Amino acid sequence: MSPGEDYPSVRLHDVAELADPDWTDTGDELRRVPSEVAANVNVAARERVRHPAGSEIRFVPRGTETVRLTLSAAAETVARPFWGSFQGEEVLELGPEPAAFELSVPEPLTDLSPDAAVEAASAFDPWVCRLRFEPWAPVALHDVTGECRPPESAETPDRRYLAYGTSITEGAAASATHLNYVSRVARDLDLDPINLGMSGAAYCEPAVADYIAQRDDWDVATLALSVNMANRGFTVEQFRERAEYLVETVAGANPDRPVVCATLFPYHADLRESGDRERARAYREALESVVAECDSGNVSVVDGRELSPADGLTTDLLHPGDAGMESIADGLGARVSDALDG
Repeated sequence: MSPGEDYPSVRLHDVAELADPDWTDTGDELRRVPSEVAANVNVAARERVRHPAGSEIRFVPRGTETVRLTLSAAAETVARPFWGSFQGEEVLELGPEPAAFELSVPEPLTDLSPDAAVEAASAFDPWVCRLRFEPWAPVALHDVTGECRPPESAETPDRRYLAYGTSITEGAAASATHLNYVSRVARDLDLDPINLGMSGAAYCEPAVADYIAQRDDWDVATLALSVNMANRGFTVEQFRERAEYLVETVAGANPDRPVVCATLFPYHADLRESGDRERARAYREALESVVAECDSGNVSVVDGRELSPADGLTTDLLHPGDAGMESIADGLGARVSDALDG
């Protein structure tokens, strides 16, 4: 089913396809990748793209009208309403039983001064409701009622940022989805984020490379490659071969769209006495050589260790916490900004 076809009054952002949920008899599950692509990736990735990391339901209410959305999820999770870039005070709790939630423009935002309104609208108009989902469980939309419309192009950022990577990209250890590095880079640079993080399953597969390359809805991409392969037994040569196809395919699709690659962020292989530092070094050097040998002039690489200090990690010595996510966003955002300006 085409996303949004049955819900013309809203926009489904970072949703490539709707599908029948397996926990309820009604509704449409939000999926980040089409089924024909998911069928050609590993089983874990096939499951992760069902999780709505970065997915949003967006709409603009008519005046102060209340909009009612009915939602469910495969397990307990939450959604966070934002109004433009303003974070809502409420958190919507979702579960397997469909539940209705009422949303309307918060009263203080109806009385913004002209100067404040202009500043707040630098990326998103403050009247655009952005219902942002955590990646904890698949989510389904059942119904939308009330007077509302999809945002117009002038009410959202005019450039899009696509990010592919592991659970770090998906935002596994961030306190909330808007605090992961993808969301932070997007907010800092007035970009609209598309999150293709695949927790535990970012294997640089050809189907993913082809899918990202054929998409025409992004202006800059980052590829964080790939601690999943380092941790799951792929040889350095296997990683290099897949990374080469991914980088060359994505970068070669359109020379006007910059692609920034990030080598492994610091993790337990670097930090533990029992860690395999040589393997981590070889993985980083493999990606650096792939980028150096790529014929496309729109691709660059940054050492992931430069982006995140070790003390920004959680205690698993793998996933960045909120401080680590902020550091990655600062460093990677600067590289993305330079690439866009270049």
